Formats: sequence, structure tokens, C-alpha cells
Amino acid sequence: MQPLVLLSNKLSLVIEINGYFNNQGWFIRNVTDPKEVEKLVEKEDVAGLLWDSTITDMNQSLKILKSLRSKVSGPIIVLAPTKDKKRRSLFYNINIDSFITKPFEYPELVAKVKQLFWVYDRFSITSDSKKEATYQTERVKYNDIVIDFKHYRVTHNGFDLGLTPKEFSLFWYLVQHRGKVLSRDQILEGVWGYDSAGSTRTVDIHISHLRDKLAEKSDSQNCIKTVRGFGYVLDNQYPLVSES
Repeated sequence: MQPLVLLSNKLSLVIEINGYFNNQGWFIRNVTDPKEVEKLVEKEDVAGLLWDSTITDMNQSLKILKSLRSKVSGPIIVLAPTKDKKRRSLFYNINIDSFITKPFEYPELVAKVKQLFWVYDRFSITSDSKKEATYQTERVKYNDIVIDFKHYRVTHNGFDLGLTPKEFSLFWYLVQHRGKVLSRDQILEGVWGYDSAGSTRTVDIHISHLRDKLAEKSDSQNCIKTVRGFGYVLDNQYPLVSES
């Protein structure tokens, strides 16, 4: 079983999190040094990461988590003091999955982590629901780009656009609902889950990153339209084409 890594040097926090997660069958790998997290992720696959931001200053947390984002294929959750609440957008800008401020209820934290894994599993290449959604094929073509479920990436002329797992999930969700105007709340619920991150700004940030990556190499750069005051819609002029 891949471990869920917890970075913290707060004994009470470590004890509580380990107790609640162990009761749910989760294996927690406890680490007290951010540099050790980097080494651990380099050596082995981890299921996800719980990051106690009080162990480092904010700039160091942002720098390390930005580097880890491309290496951790599961959810990354930042645990932060209430005073850091206004800075949450800085962490969402580097594509973390959730920002939870203390104090929090541990059963709620467990539920949040389980919900995030449920979102990731919906788009896992081994899930039955994904196989159904992809028309029993490994790849789906939309306009000039290919959604590759075998390698979990989006490409243009073979070039990997470098989407994060969350951006991949977001793009596939938009493709599945192409032509339909989606509110930010609908997107939050569909991609992040019912309790999400607590702010529709999360959607705007991820849409912006997604547009930038599409614009870099693809002719589909303008396929995501903003519906002012409501949300977003993906162009429906291009049919989906299954590729074997």
C-alpha cells in the first residue's frame, strides 16, 4: 500500500491524525523535515501528502510544494493556521488540492481526504467508470488535442501539455459537458467534490492555468469560454473521436 505522508513536528497533531487515519485503514508515513519529504517522494510513490505549513515559512512551503506537485500523483492538502487563511490563493496557484485551517475536526479531515481520493479515482485509468466514460478506448480526440487515459495526459501532435492531475480532471469534466454552461459551483462539485475548497476562486485559478497550457501549443486555446457572472462553457463544435 502506498503511504499517505504527513509532514509535521507537532506531536499532538501527529498522534491524532495517525489514530483517526489508522482506524480507517490508512498507512501514514510521518516526516518532520521538509527535505526528507522531497527525498521520500523521489525514492518511492506516495498516495498523497498532508503538509503542516507551520513547520516552515510560507515561501519555503510554496517552493517545495510547487516542486512536489508534479511528483505526487495523489492529493496534496495543506494544514494551516487560521491567520494564513488569506494566503490560501497562493497555495491554490501551485495546484494543491485543499487548504484547511486550524482548528479542524479530525473526522472531517479524514472525510475530506477520502473525498479527494474519490475524485482522483474517478479519473484513474484502472476505474470502470473511466472505461465507460472513454467509450471503451484509451484515447479521445477533441479538436486538435488528444486525451490519453493510458498515460493520464493531454497532448497536441504528441506534445504533452503538462496538465496536473486536477487540471486533467477539470478538462475532462468540461469535455464531458461540452456545450453546457456550468456554474463555478457545479464545477467545484463535479471536480473537487461536495465540500471542495470553499471558494469559487479555485475554479477561476485552475481554468486560467488550463487555458494557458492549451494556448501554448494547441489551436484549442479559446475553447473554454467565460459566461460573465455565471461560469464557463466548452465549445461544442468539435465532436469527440475515440481512438484505439
